[in-house]
Amino acid sequence: MNKVGKIWMTTCLCFVLQTPVQAKVLSLSDVLSNVFAKSPDLQASNVQVHIQRANSLQLDGALDMQYGGSIGLSNESAPTTNPFAPTETNAAFVSGQVVQPFEDGSTLTGTLLYNSAELIYPASVIPEFQSKPNPQYEHQIDLIYRYPLVAGSGNPNYTYQKEASLAEEKAAKLRIALLKEQIAGQAIGMYAQFVLSDLSLKLAKDAVFRAAQLLENQKKRESFGLVEKADRYQTEALLAARKLQLAQAKAEKRAAQTALNRLMYQDAGTPLVVKFSSPKVQLQSVSQMLAKAESKRPVFQVLAAQYKAAEAQLSLAQTSDDYQLDLIGQVGTRALSGNAGTAFTKGFNPVHDRYIGISVEFSDVLDNKSSHAAVQKSVLALESINIERRKAVMDLQTEIATLLNDLHSAKITLKASKAQVKAEKKKYQAEMERYQKGRVPTSTVIQFEGDLRAAQLREAIQRVSLGLTEYKLALAVGELPELLRQTQGDAQ
Repeated sequence: MNKVGKIWMTTCLCFVLQTPVQAKVLSLSDVLSNVFAKSPDLQASNVQVHIQRANSLQLDGALDMQYGGSIGLSNESAPTTNPFAPTETNAAFVSGQVVQPFEDGSTLTGTLLYNSAELIYPASVIPEFQSKPNPQYEHQIDLIYRYPLVAGSGNPNYTYQKEASLAEEKAAKLRIALLKEQIAGQAIGMYAQFVLSDLSLKLAKDAVFRAAQLLENQKKRESFGLVEKADRYQTEALLAARKLQLAQAKAEKRAAQTALNRLMYQDAGTPLVVKFSSPKVQLQSVSQMLAKAESKRPVFQVLAAQYKAAEAQLSLAQTSDDYQLDLIGQVGTRALSGNAGTAFTKGFNPVHDRYIGISVEFSDVLDNKSSHAAVQKSVLALESINIERRKAVMDLQTEIATLLNDLHSAKITLKASKAQVKAEKKKYQAEMERYQKGRVPTSTVIQFEGDLRAAQLREAIQRVSLGLTEYKLALAVGELPELLRQTQGDAQ
């Protein structure tokens, strides 16, 4: 390869190495999406929703059919004073039971019992004096329906607990929205800080450029003897100060970038480019915005779900003080035979051997301190939620009123800041023209340059502050979904 080719490759390689990595322009919506996707707090909240959903499903088990059975053998040998009485009994049994609860609180129970008993007599007892038939087989089937007339009517243990569980599940889902709202507030602050640090860095670079231009002008004029060395020293000091401010601005941007990257759970050194645009918040009176917030903010929706759950618990506690009065109906078949097959077959024939019965059961607890305490506890839980809601309304009303005042002041201040920047630019440019003609001292030019930089910095701060206040107001009135849609166009 010839010398020209090597120089060309070297130049291309240097250009590639020096080309900065093109960072993606992030909108606030992108930032929030990254945080929401990776936040362990949100993941933990999702787990809590699934746990609460499992609790709700677990309550449905109260209506599951229950069944069971048993089988056994026994031998009993007992002393007796009657010489004709059996001295030993052999028994075998098979039993089963099925219980089906219903949503109205009633239960249907089916039972089956099939057993045999064989009596063993002493050898001295002739067969004519022994019990007949021996062995004896018995078959019994019953259907028992229990219906609660007072306590348990409507199955409050299931109904109210299910209602409370579903309300708690809804509250768990809404807590995710509440947590997202809190994360959004934190993200907006960091996002605004990064934007401000980026603007400050650009202003610091502009200030260094102006100081460098002034110094270059100084050196040319000094070479012609138009200014003294002291003037150059002043400008060199100005350039050094502006370079220090540039270094500080770079450090502040790196810190803001690190904080924003960590918020998004990505490498702290990942380059970021953002473009800050304010949401379009519809300004209304404090009462109107408060009403909108009460209908949209997840904090009020969570409290409403908690209140519904507490109401269900109160209803359940109140029913526990009721007395027990159950109506019980029972029908069944009976069969008894010395033949195993005959007894089993007749057990399914309700015509000749049957049982029909109806009864009422009553029970109550005297004084029932436990129930009274549960009711009082539930009433206090409702009052606690009401207090919390009133406090949330008062805090929100204060927050909205404060943000509206801040927004009004920020708009006025930003307008004044823009006007000052415009005036300071004119003042500085005019003074530079006079300086180049030798009509003003260097110190005046340096002072005016400092005035311009300070005005530009104040204008940048006010611009970001206005946008930050508008985002806070959007969050305060519960417009987070609208806010996310608006920020989709930030990078456009």
